[in-house]
Amino acid sequence: MDQQQWQDYLGSQGARWVDGAAEFEPGSDKDLQLIDLTPMGAISVSGPDSQKFLQGQLTCDLVNLPDEQLTLGSHCNPKGRMISAFYALKIDQGEFVLLLPRDLVSTALNALKKYAVFFKAELADISSEQRWLALCGRDAGKAASQLLSLSNSAGTDLMPGQLRTFDHNGQRAVAACVNERMVLLQVPALQAADLWQALSGNPAVPAGYRQWQTHLIEAGLPLLFESTSETFIPQMLNLHLLGGVSFKKGCYTGQEVVARMQFLGAAKRRMYRARIDAGTVPAPGAEIFLPGGGSSVGNIVFASGGEVIELLAVLTKSKVADGESLQLSDGRVLELLELPYDADADPLA
Repeated sequence: MDQQQWQDYLGSQGARWVDGAAEFEPGSDKDLQLIDLTPMGAISVSGPDSQKFLQGQLTCDLVNLPDEQLTLGSHCNPKGRMISAFYALKIDQGEFVLLLPRDLVSTALNALKKYAVFFKAELADISSEQRWLALCGRDAGKAASQLLSLSNSAGTDLMPGQLRTFDHNGQRAVAACVNERMVLLQVPALQAADLWQALSGNPAVPAGYRQWQTHLIEAGLPLLFESTSETFIPQMLNLHLLGGVSFKKGCYTGQEVVARMQFLGAAKRRMYRARIDAGTVPAPGAEIFLPGGGSSVGNIVFASGGEVIELLAVLTKSKVADGESLQLSDGRVLELLELPYDADADPLA
């Protein structure tokens, strides 16, 4: 099933397509949501040297990550700026999947391939041959375990940080639990409609891609796009607090800059959660200013919403500490919100 066929199918299920994403009318008050993640893409890395290759490139520690686990991670340039950020799914030591926004896949893949020539590892864009869905809501891991028969031999449900493969119509699919409220589903494209049909309506209600973005924002989980590639260091997006940076694993591209930034406490900007009034949703990378303009004091990471727009933004810490009013170029003022984790924690403590 190609993209047009998939769009036609979801259209028959009530979706309307807006900028390449499926949106649905608000459904019932059921907590569990089924979301199409067409705007997300993926890179597969497979072969006997996959783990060794990625360990020398990514900020996250894959050697000490058990099989069938996932983690946030990033790939940096030599100056410590993130070319890409993603969820790294470790099927086993010889197979990994990197999930990231589709518009960044080509850039991320080309950057990784530059370093892969001396390793027995094959890298490929699998964005078209695999589809990604999400189950979001209270106890999403438990719900996914029941709906997809994911419980292990000990009867344990899928837990945050875990992934499990499952059979769907004779094809391998993957369920990966991001946190208590978010489960990713990877399924071969030809089987996506059947899986959607099996999950939709009872008990999961179809919801739009904006809802996925909102779940990420509420959890303080960043996305990097083509427009923001090589803009931020990992600490700016709080990856060091989210398990996406290891300071013990040894060398990787950009490691010296990232480590120095942490050990010297030199990061002047970090990611915050905020909301703004309704209007045009600001694009990733949009600048943030003090009243009266002047130099930029931050950038939008990404934003989502309707009547109220929620967002993640990298801001100058001193300006936030001083209580300065921060606003977009159109004058809308950011109202800062709490993150669900301690953004001032020391990962080295």
